[in-house]
Amino acid sequence: MKFLLDENIGKSTAQFLTQLGHTAFRIKIISPGMEDYQVLEWAVEKEAILITLDKDYGQLICKYGKSHKGVIFLRLKDQSSGNITKVLAWLLATYPVENFPENFVTVTEKYGKFKARFKNNFTG
Repeated sequence: MKFLLDENIGKSTAQFLTQLGHTAFRIKIISPGMEDYQVLEWAVEKEAILITLDKDYGQLICKYGKSHKGVIFLRLKDQSSGNITKVLAWLLATYPVENFPENFVTVTEKYGKFKARFKNNFTG
């Protein structure tokens, strides 16, 4: 599976995904400062699932109809690299990777437990 890590997702997350056999691209390396709509376009072109902490992608997709190949939106209070890796490890162990393309997945954490909500053809 190919993943595109938004600028707010660090190198250790890319290394974690690569160790699992996935391809991980990083906006911070590809083109720092790229606009959000350009990030989505790049992800579509490369058929990569975007992983982000930025809620603006939901608006771009829902309100403005931007295309995507899948988004994993991490809505976390603890946005440290260690916690992001922990959340992704849980997500990938809990759901088959085939569930991620074309879905907008919101992951939340409450009282140390994670919850994922999948929306196909996200419209809000």
